Amino acid sequence: MQQQLVQAIKNKKLSHAYLFEGNNKQALKDEAIHFASSIICGDNEMCRLRIEERNHSDYLLLETDEATIKKEMIEDLLHRMHQKPIEGIYKVYIIVDFDKVTTQGENSILKFLEEPPKNTIAILLTTAPNEILPTIHSRCQHILVRHDHDITLSLSGEVPAPILMTLAKLSMSEEEAKTWFNEKNFAEIRTQVVKWLQTLLNGDMMGLINITSLQSLLDDRASQQIVIDMVQLFLQDMLYMQINEQTVSSFPDYEANLRSLSQKFSVEQTVNMIDMTLKSKQKLLQYVNTTLVYEQLAIRIVGEVKK
Repeated sequence: MQQQLVQAIKNKKLSHAYLFEGNNKQALKDEAIHFASSIICGDNEMCRLRIEERNHSDYLLLETDEATIKKEMIEDLLHRMHQKPIEGIYKVYIIVDFDKVTTQGENSILKFLEEPPKNTIAILLTTAPNEILPTIHSRCQHILVRHDHDITLSLSGEVPAPILMTLAKLSMSEEEAKTWFNEKNFAEIRTQVVKWLQTLLNGDMMGLINITSLQSLLDDRASQQIVIDMVQLFLQDMLYMQINEQTVSSFPDYEANLRSLSQKFSVEQTVNMIDMTLKSKQKLLQYVNTTLVYEQLAIRIVGEVKK
């Protein structure tokens, strides 16, 4: 389970709604079920087994083989989730393939997300985030779930290992990774993103000026979004260092820098900065001006650094 989720449970700072995104449906389900089990059960193995068997009164997973998830399915789920927890503190519901929810269903759940019942948590899963209403995006905390073990093997030898690790953590397919590396100047974008972020983590507002040179490398919306994703990955590596994880999973060639930075900030500061990247991603998905999104992120990171 991703460390920001572990920390959210530990610090009792759970959001009322999460949107899990990724390109592998099973990986999304596994991560969501693990998260739900940790919220409801803690270390109680019997309780976790009941979650896996879908036999817990405070847990519901909605999944269908139909082409769409209809309004009636959503309203039935919401009726059940408006009831108070029976066995514990929280109720958790998961909706698989949330991009299949009809517009009417999305509008129903939007009202629920605007005024969520106390101690009720929604986990929405999607492999097609662009098909979900922006207003849903804006009311959820975004979690990128990566399925990374395939291309690290298939492209070994074709792409330098550190860059391949980053491409893998960005949930790219083999063809996507080849295109980004060979045709989209990914290595240079990656270098400039790290340079920009390190400037900000040093509390230097020159990072605002560096945005112009960074954007000169970006030729489409996908590139602009990947910048935010890489910032998040770098900060996650920093967090792993802080909680004594030995492996740097996304930027192994910056391990020494990450180790130094991890000693400079508290876990809370790092988690806060990761949250900032998630909010920036929401804004990009809502087509807020990219320069404005980058500038606001830079100012907020520097503000956190100077606390």
